[in-house]
Amino acid sequence: MERNELKRQMMNLWKETFHDSEEYIRLVFDAYFDPEYVEYEERDGRIIACLLAIPYTFGNNNYSINSVYLCGLSTYYKNRGEGIMTHLIQKIEIKMRQKGYAFMFLIPANSGLRRYYNDRGFINGFYRSALHYTSLHDFKRDFHTSISNEENALFEVKKRYFDGLTIEIIDRIEALDEPKVNEGIIRFILECEEKQKGLSLFQSPEQIGVFLKETILSGGKVVICRNGDGEYAAIGLYSVSENEIKENGRFAINYGSLCKLREAVLLTGDGRNLTVYQYGYENNSGKESVWNPMFSSVFPQEGQVGAVGTMERVYNPNSHSEVYGMIRILSISEILKFLSNWRRDLKYSILVRQEFDGKIIEFSSKNGHLSMSEVDANLPANSGEESENKNKKIVYIKDQRGKEQMVLTERDLGEILFRRPGGDRLIEEAFDLPAMNGRISLLLD
Repeated sequence: MERNELKRQMMNLWKETFHDSEEYIRLVFDAYFDPEYVEYEERDGRIIACLLAIPYTFGNNNYSINSVYLCGLSTYYKNRGEGIMTHLIQKIEIKMRQKGYAFMFLIPANSGLRRYYNDRGFINGFYRSALHYTSLHDFKRDFHTSISNEENALFEVKKRYFDGLTIEIIDRIEALDEPKVNEGIIRFILECEEKQKGLSLFQSPEQIGVFLKETILSGGKVVICRNGDGEYAAIGLYSVSENEIKENGRFAINYGSLCKLREAVLLTGDGRNLTVYQYGYENNSGKESVWNPMFSSVFPQEGQVGAVGTMERVYNPNSHSEVYGMIRILSISEILKFLSNWRRDLKYSILVRQEFDGKIIEFSSKNGHLSMSEVDANLPANSGEESENKNKKIVYIKDQRGKEQMVLTERDLGEILFRRPGGDRLIEEAFDLPAMNGRISLLLD
């Protein structure tokens, strides 16, 4: 199909499926449409199913990994249930694997879609937790609490710094399009991304610009916090509904500017509550005293029939995170290379069976260097079980010395690497593999 006609029909199917505005859809397709990164099913000159892949980089200036984001997966309602989308996912997987991408990822809208993608080789990979603040929450007091242990002179200096911060709210495309403003915001976000760690999005200036515009077009706002010299200190991106404001992403150089940002959002929110999303594992050490909700656990008291006791526990948002995005691994070696560059302290040796060719590869990491070698092994010790389900069974092989060794499938290893952040420490101790702790906060979802 000719390029412009393909683009037009994909945009129409997107609108019919997701009911987004034409302005929003045009923004997405003008920025990301590339026939090399789409798959579609055509019948009688009409597209009845399609998907769009968008290349993204994770990491920072020192190390990075390439991936693709799948979005706009849609099938004309009369053709659903025919297996068309399954076929398109398989086709884009082959294409992206050939292009050298490490993984594909997407954001399912509900638990039903998570089960659907799980059955098609995707695993849970990105997590998100939510902190809820009422419209009466006092962020200024939060900041004062966080510096209450400082000596009096330092406390006053930091207090004056907070009071000197100023806020600018952008809720119109015209204001965002001013070159000085737009370039300043993008530059500040890029500087913050260069300092990030782990599997976090590292976006291009063009990608950041698209998301900023998408925020405004969707009825949201970009909030800027500046210090006394007029320099950027924090930027937040917010979506607004009838009763709630959601902080979908933020970049801040210190906690004071972040509190100022949220204080301004509540003050201008017309009584709306605020939900702050945390992506991946976030270390709140040093801030736990700021906002530390408690909840009670009720338990029976031993030896006293019918008696119960209560125990207060600190609410930890990391342990209450929910699945946000899912991953389809394309190259486990690229993922392990990224991990070795990020965590140069890791020492491990594991056996992995590659999905695309069935070869068993030994991966060893030491001092930030990953080595790979094919294992010449005898038949698996539990070869019967292996043949039943090649994607899910952990199998054992006998090496050249006759010793049994465990072999992980790529999916097994993926579930270990992309496990819930702050989860079971036994996994890390057993494999010496930390959770990847992925963050995908600024995305079209």
